[in-house]
Amino acid sequence: MTITRTLQADVPEALHAICKSMGFVRADIWRRFGALGTVGKSANDIRKEISAARIYADLPVDGTIRNETTKDIVNDVLLYKAAAMQKVRKAIAARTGDEAERKRLFTLLRKDQWLTDNFLHRQVRKHFRHGKSQVANQFVVRSDKFHTEIVDGFLTIVIRIATKYGEAIRLTTTSSGKNVKLTGSNLRIIVKEGFSEIHYATTKGDGRPCGEKMIGIDKGYTEAFMDSEGVAHGQDFGQVMRIYSDQAMITGKARNRLHALEKKLREAGRITKADHIREHNLGRIKLNARKEHTHKQLRTLAFQSAHAIVDKASVVVSEDLTAPIALQQAWKRYNRRMSAWARGVLAEALDSVCTQRQAEHCLVNEAYTSQMDSVTGLLEGKRVGDKFYRINGDVLQADHNAALNVLARYEDTEITRFTSYKEVRRILLARSPAQLSVKGHELQAQAYQPCADKSSVQLCTGL
Repeated sequence: MTITRTLQADVPEALHAICKSMGFVRADIWRRFGALGTVGKSANDIRKEISAARIYADLPVDGTIRNETTKDIVNDVLLYKAAAMQKVRKAIAARTGDEAERKRLFTLLRKDQWLTDNFLHRQVRKHFRHGKSQVANQFVVRSDKFHTEIVDGFLTIVIRIATKYGEAIRLTTTSSGKNVKLTGSNLRIIVKEGFSEIHYATTKGDGRPCGEKMIGIDKGYTEAFMDSEGVAHGQDFGQVMRIYSDQAMITGKARNRLHALEKKLREAGRITKADHIREHNLGRIKLNARKEHTHKQLRTLAFQSAHAIVDKASVVVSEDLTAPIALQQAWKRYNRRMSAWARGVLAEALDSVCTQRQAEHCLVNEAYTSQMDSVTGLLEGKRVGDKFYRINGDVLQADHNAALNVLARYEDTEITRFTSYKEVRRILLARSPAQLSVKGHELQAQAYQPCADKSSVQLCTGL
């Protein structure tokens, strides 16, 4: 399994000039190829077009650094495009059940001929918006353009630069070099406040053996995961998010007031006072450090939870964690706390741990898993916070109930991962007893309950 490791090093002055030039290249490539510029073109086609036009040939940067960084940026653009096309595929599956029509649309999408179909064109425009970049603090060094030394007990990386662009750049790391294998790996140099990070790829061996069970899991807010055996994993996950988010909200309100004051002082001609506020009160060093620290805490909890699940399971069944949570009656605190990058950590942890420990990770359709009764498998009962009230009056733990439904969804042949939530609702209601009419079900679930399941939120709001 290939993973990324990080070294920390000092920041020679030469790095800043390279980062500035590569920042311009990154922004310009996203401007040129961020949307329609990629139609019908592969990564090689785009790089050849850039090379033939010699767009960046006059930049004062070593050619190999320029070329490798350009390759990395082009791959980023196409990765963004691939992610958007996955959402378009889901829209195609939801649009029609006609296999011939689906095949036609999928073929046009795969061949990058979506401009010829109005529906595909609308969907691609919706999900593949023109990207832009303001990143100007990193570049890539090719594997044969550096060597390593041990100086005074510390690993030193020497980046070879063409003579006309200056001398070799020496990065003194904080590592002794033990167990650091950089041979054959490109380096990504990222310049931060007061230090630089050196990212490199390395191979990690298989982890400890996985378990033997099949387990369904439900992503949570209070905890990271709840499994189908009723065990909660990562119970501090919600608390970490709440503390960080609430503090960020307080800080943001105060910064807004200071920003308004700074603007008012500047308009009044008190430039010195305004500059003092901007320099000493409106910086982002502490804010970025707090965010990075919280992200590390959440990653630790997510990976520990994922390992605990895989200790028991050889097959892990979960909802599609990449699906956005769409709330038309937005619970602002929930949206603010359960931020997109927090949800992404959960998905990354599951995928990474299952891959490393050779367990199977299966994604299923998320629609209505929080609103079904796991005992009967029917769309009946009501969720209120952490409790699920069955139609006979029994009370279940809501996340455990959802995890059981996720596990059952794995073997449901009628509901695939890309089945639309409307079709899922129709299928579930068709399985319900006759007295459970559509109208009766909607009246039963009118009360709005904030939850992480997109479709269940739409049902709870009566949409």
